[in-house]
Amino acid sequence: MQLHSMPNDSGPRLGVIAGRHAWPRAVDRNRFRRLAREVFRLLQHRLQRRDYIVRARNPQRGEPSGAEIGKLLAIWCKTNGE
Repeated sequence: MQLHSMPNDSGPRLGVIAGRHAWPRAVDRNRFRRLAREVFRLLQHRLQRRDYIVRARNPQRGEPSGAEIGKLLAIWCKTNGE
């Protein structure tokens, strides 16, 4: 998974990219999107005013995990001075 970000003028916003290459089943792609939105919702008070894009890049094994997404956003919070 990858996390990209860009500064913006409004509050933190999230974009999620989950292609068929990462998870062939639509159920898994939708689960990834739901988990990404939920983790973002829980951490958005700690995030700066930026646009965040979470992308499932390579073929993933098993079902999507919210823990991996949480780690990405938590690391981003720590590297920005929190």
